[in-house]
Amino acid sequence: MSRERAPRRQVYVVVGEEAWLRRRAVARLVSAYLTPAEQELNLDQLDAAEVDVAEILTRADTLPFLGGTRVVVVRQADRLPAPAQERLAAYLEANPPACVLVLEAASLDRRRRLWGVLQRVAEVVEANPLEARDAVAWVTSRVRELGKRITGEAARALVAAVGTDLHALSGEVEKLVAYAGERATLQLSDVEAVASHGAEVSVFALTDAVAAGDAGTALRVLQRLLERENPVGLVALLASHFRALLYTQALVAQRATSGQVRQALGSRAWLFGRYREQVRRLGSGRLAELYQHIERTDLQLKTSAGAADVLVQQLVVRLCGPAGARA
Repeated sequence: MSRERAPRRQVYVVVGEEAWLRRRAVARLVSAYLTPAEQELNLDQLDAAEVDVAEILTRADTLPFLGGTRVVVVRQADRLPAPAQERLAAYLEANPPACVLVLEAASLDRRRRLWGVLQRVAEVVEANPLEARDAVAWVTSRVRELGKRITGEAARALVAAVGTDLHALSGEVEKLVAYAGERATLQLSDVEAVASHGAEVSVFALTDAVAAGDAGTALRVLQRLLERENPVGLVALLASHFRALLYTQALVAQRATSGQVRQALGSRAWLFGRYREQVRRLGSGRLAELYQHIERTDLQLKTSAGAADVLVQQLVVRLCGPAGARA
């Protein structure tokens, strides 16, 4: 938001559960009205959890120093007690403030008078959590801002491993960019090597190769996994992944609600769409058979004196084979 096209409102409310988006929106609003030098004199930033509403109103009525514009940012506005919210609502309803007032909050009670007043007098900037698809687009854009490119496969893998929280994703993107050094494009192997939960990224890639019957790719991914994971732990990761696929298969068959998906998958519920796609590609009739092979290999690893790496390689080749040829 450039200063040449600065907004005209006197009051803004930035609201939503995505903290990274809230911070970015507030920063853009401040820079739309004030240069860095002007911010030294005409920017007040208050935390509603730490100041009385009277202090907020006093700052809002304070004229800018040396003319120009004054900006007052009130963070955690949802932490104001109910009487304070009523007082702020009455103030905003009576007259516009002498400053540009920016209220920031994770949420605001839509039943309260303050929200109704803000709907009339303020510009509302939403900062809601992103869906996985939008988070992938966000990762691509953020990497571009940092001067590099990322493959679609790598961006999807990063979101699969980290989730859609933009603060966490931002940190992982910065790690990836630093790790790549002079290379212009971030690859799946970079995500596997650097990102938190990189092993889970590779398990998704491995399962995708299994779904395609691509034993060559599956074995290459397996080799990267074995460089970081012991065979027993790797098979445990595969078993956990396929259990999630079996849960997903049942949820799809039951036409489960979003609440039922959250209850069944817990912290993995946001991956439901990707799990569902893997179930479709693997074939719902194959899942139980594939899971049985994983369980057998797990038992062999714990009871056999055979070479662990070879047992896991045999498992992956078996998983990639045609249905009925996995005995």
